[in-house]
Amino acid sequence: MGAIREGQAAARASAGAAPSISPLALLLVVGSLMTVSALATDVMLPAFPTMARAFGVSDATIQQVVSVFMLGYALPQFLIGSLADRFGRRPVLVGGLLVYLAGSVACLAAPSLGWLLAGRFVQGLGSAAGPILSRAVLRDLYAGAELGRMLSYAMIVFSAAPLLAPAIGALMLRLGNWELIFVFLLLVAVALIALVLLALTETLARPDPDALRLGGVWRNAVRVAGDPRSAWSLLFMTFTYAGLMAYLLSASALYIGWFGLDESGFALVFAVVAATSFVTQPVNARLLRRYEPVQVVGVALPAFLVVGALMLVQALLGALTLVTFVVSVSAFFACFSFIMGNGTTMALDPHEERAGIASGLLGFAQLALGTALGALIGGFAEHGPVALATGLTLLALLAYPCYRLAARRGDAPSDRLT
Repeated sequence: MGAIREGQAAARASAGAAPSISPLALLLVVGSLMTVSALATDVMLPAFPTMARAFGVSDATIQQVVSVFMLGYALPQFLIGSLADRFGRRPVLVGGLLVYLAGSVACLAAPSLGWLLAGRFVQGLGSAAGPILSRAVLRDLYAGAELGRMLSYAMIVFSAAPLLAPAIGALMLRLGNWELIFVFLLLVAVALIALVLLALTETLARPDPDALRLGGVWRNAVRVAGDPRSAWSLLFMTFTYAGLMAYLLSASALYIGWFGLDESGFALVFAVVAATSFVTQPVNARLLRRYEPVQVVGVALPAFLVVGALMLVQALLGALTLVTFVVSVSAFFACFSFIMGNGTTMALDPHEERAGIASGLLGFAQLALGTALGALIGGFAEHGPVALATGLTLLALLAYPCYRLAARRGDAPSDRLT
């Protein structure tokens, strides 16, 4: 961690940021904040069949508890980023987590599916602050390959969410019923609020007084979207994120409905797949000591295409077993880990002075388009794994040309303000 500490000091000196907490504590805080949305989605997955029976709806309909959450998660991205560029990261984080807590209470008290979906929407609105501002905090303090390394280290903490969340959901079902899942999410909100208040110092060095004015929002958004490297990076990450959402929304139907696992077996296999990130993120951090983020993505995206194509061939031939499916999606998770952290670095690096709105724009594109594409693919999951395999292959084919355009413009001048 000596190199991280040196990189943090150098980045603060160049950016003018206020002194921050220690690197290890920073990684714990931002990694935990990144888990907010992942916990709120993945913990629900083992409960899908039980909830569908409780409300008398189909497996495809109950997926709305994730889709509606992701809609709420997508909508405030611009506002949260702009608020944080104007008032700072810390107060906006606390406000968002309070909204998330309120949504958890609403879900716990919901008398019907409609009310539950309303509560999930509110949860999504509040949860957006965590991932957006965790990226912005790191961009406040780091740049270039050092930013990529810190994102990788933070993702190790984040990786605990998909690893543990389904097991926690299965445990809640064994202890009582699916409502206990929302008790857990409520406690998570309380813990994260305390963590921000006690451990996180403000990292925004120079608040933007125009960040909330319509002209300022428009100008900052145009600068981010108009930067070729940022724009094309945003697109290839959106297609990659759609692959993750397709897997998440297909997981319950495939593992439980197609391969015949029970809730505990589902949680175990899901954790095995998610554990891939514990290997890939440290590897990525080491690679970034020798290679640039754009170079790592240049290998990971073709690998993503190969993984999807091999899974599709097996599915079409009827040769896809539980073991080969787990191997395939684990390989996809590995590619996802290399693509997203480095792609985020490519997208945010030119925008030191507007990291909040840049992170928000990145999040909005991933969530709006990525979730819609993922939900489209996941809607066919009850018919078997062919839809997921086809979707992953097509998404990889869409992502790679976007990456090539981003890489080609990697040497273009940035509009970083001084």
